[in-house]
Parts: sequence; C-alpha cells; structure tokens
Amino acid sequence: MPENKKKLIFISESIRRDAHAPLRYFSHYRVLHFYLKAPYGDLDKSDLAGARQVPLNRLFGEIVKEKPDIIQGVEPFGSKLSLRLAYLCLKATRATGAKLVVPVLENRPVAERFNPIQRAALKLFNTKYFRACDIVVALNRGAVRNIKYYCPEAKIKTGIIWGVWGVDLEMFKPSKSKNLNEIVYVGRLIEDKGLKYLLEGFEKARQIVPGLRLKIVGGGNFRDYLENYAKDNGFAASVEFTGVVKNKDVPEILAKAALCVYPSVTMKRWEEQVGTVNFQALSCGTPILTTKSGAIPEYIKEGEGAMLVEEKSAKAIAQAIITFFTNHALQNKLTEGAREAAKKYDIRAEVKKAQELLDGLF
Repeated sequence: MPENKKKLIFISESIRRDAHAPLRYFSHYRVLHFYLKAPYGDLDKSDLAGARQVPLNRLFGEIVKEKPDIIQGVEPFGSKLSLRLAYLCLKATRATGAKLVVPVLENRPVAERFNPIQRAALKLFNTKYFRACDIVVALNRGAVRNIKYYCPEAKIKTGIIWGVWGVDLEMFKPSKSKNLNEIVYVGRLIEDKGLKYLLEGFEKARQIVPGLRLKIVGGGNFRDYLENYAKDNGFAASVEFTGVVKNKDVPEILAKAALCVYPSVTMKRWEEQVGTVNFQALSCGTPILTTKSGAIPEYIKEGEGAMLVEEKSAKAIAQAIITFFTNHALQNKLTEGAREAAKKYDIRAEVKKAQELLDGLF
C-alpha cells in the first residue's frame, strides 16, 4: 500500500462483518480498524482482515503509536464504555493532531433516554467533543437534533450512511428460486425489534393464507418467549428458529424468502437508527414489510419494494402479509422493484461520498 496515503483509524466498541468489510473500499487512505469486542458470532479470521482487537487500557497508546491523520471516533451515547471510548478518541486527536470525524446514529430524544445526572455528564463532555470534531456525520434526523442539543455550532454532515455503509450489491443478490410461502426475519431476538407483533400477526395471517412459514434468524433473550408463544398457540410447526448464522450466509437466506419482515418498535432507550436488514433484503430482490419506526421511513419508501405499517400493531402486520400473498399484482410489483430500490444504498457509492468528505479536510 503506498506510503504517501494518509492514515485513517476507525475506532469501534464492537465489530460487525457487514460494517467492517466495506472499509476495504477506502482507496484514498491507509485504513486501520481498532475494536474492543466481536459479540455477534458471525466472524471468522478472514472476516477480520484489516482489523485489530485492542484492550481498552492499551487503546490510547496504540492509536498514538500509529500517528493517524484522521481518527474516526465513537459516538458517546451508547453506554458508559462508549463514553470512555469517545474520551480516548478526543484525547488521541489532541496528542496526534489528527482530524476527528464522528458518526452519530443515536436518535432517541436526550430528555427521554437519559436521567438528569446522565444528561449533565453528557452535556459536560459532548459540548467539548462535538466542538472538537472536524466533522460530525448524522445518520438520521434525530441524530441531528441530539448533536445540536449539545453543540449548535457542530460541523454536521448528512446524506452519508457512515459506519453502516448501506449494502453490498455484489454480496446480496437475488436468487433464481424463492420459497413462495416463506417469510423471514433477520436480526437480534429482542423486544425492541417488535417480534411479539410479528408472531401475533403471522398467527392471524396464516389463518387466511394457508401454508405460510416463518423463518426467524438470529439470537437473543426474547427467543424463549417467541418459541413458547408459537407452541402455546398451536403453530410451532410453521415457525423455524435458526439461531445465529454467519453474516456471509445471510444473503442466501434473504434471497430465498418471498417477504422479509422487520417490525422494529420505539422503546424508551432505543429506536431504529437505520435498519440495515431492510437494505440487504431489497438488494436480494426480496420485498420488505417494515414499520414507520425510528429512522426507517427516512430510508424506506412505501411502494419502492416495501410496505410500511404503524409500529406495535399485529393487526397491521397481519393485514399487510395477507395483502402481499393474495394480491399477486402487488407482490410482483414489489418484488420487481426491490433490487432497484436497494441501488440507492450501494456501499461503494457511500464510501466514495465519505472519501470525498475526508479529502475536503486537507
């Protein structure tokens, strides 16, 4: 790799394959990725090329030793650990003279998510942090509001899916065959993802559309509830729980399904910030049924390979499933339009925009 390229270090609390892999497209820069943990169970050695796991107590020293030109810092909202990481990123930029770029996804209103003590601590740090940033990239409207709450003069940039990067159109491709009665969910099995309403809606829909099957892909603490609900209501045989699968196996799963459902709901401490699975399903030529929750409507539009319903409504999910599987003209239209809708979120185009933004710093 040419030594005259500037060095860009990404700092992450945790690493995901679909967020790390796109970094190889940063052709203008020498890229390193430091992370603390890999909690999703979807990575092997080859997936971690270009990444380095660094303990928290050594992170500052490792960053400084690399003498970066740009540090991509951590947003401070996620946890106490992310706040500590943000502090280390700020400290490292001051020690090295590197430019500081920070993406922000957090879109829950500050006053609703954090208690008064937390708000005071964040106010004290974030005002300095965002003021020190050369660029703050906001991934949704809520993030813009939260950044301005702390630092109205922050240099905010929108229009780049930074850190999420959209979807790899060459990895997530349509299949030549589909399981015509299969619905799929891919993601964490937690209450925030609205799976309670999906299962209740599926139960209602299968009474009208015989033969429907639901595949639930992922792991989490909500799995027992979901399995028990399906068993207690007599349709466990129609629901398959695969557990966690490797990210590289997700494209085939999404491409084989007739419909992908992503029913996120708003919680006190979290709401959907982007919704990557929606991009991935569309790229596989699979229509999506998703909710008007969080930032999802900022990225996903009704009729563009997608159906959007109100959140926390099993009735709305059931009716949308029934409509999709009984209205063949609509089903064909959404299926044919899915891949085209995904092209708006091509990771190569997103990385290109990111590189142009960074180039402007120099």
